[in-house]
Amino acid sequence: MIRSPLSDPLETVLSWIWALGTASGLVTASLLAHTEHPSAPVPSAQPTLSVEDVPPADGPV
Repeated sequence: MIRSPLSDPLETVLSWIWALGTASGLVTASLLAHTEHPSAPVPSAQPTLSVEDVPPADGPV
């Protein structure tokens, strides 16, 4: 069976809908992945403690 060069208009519309839906899905997935794991670290509200910041457990020396 040989396909004619002119395709069905419904086939053309459905293929465009499929292509646009696929593209928008990929963009949405990449945006969600970027917001879940940003490239730059976000500073925390409270700074982390280091060993020097922790008071000794048995009182002052």
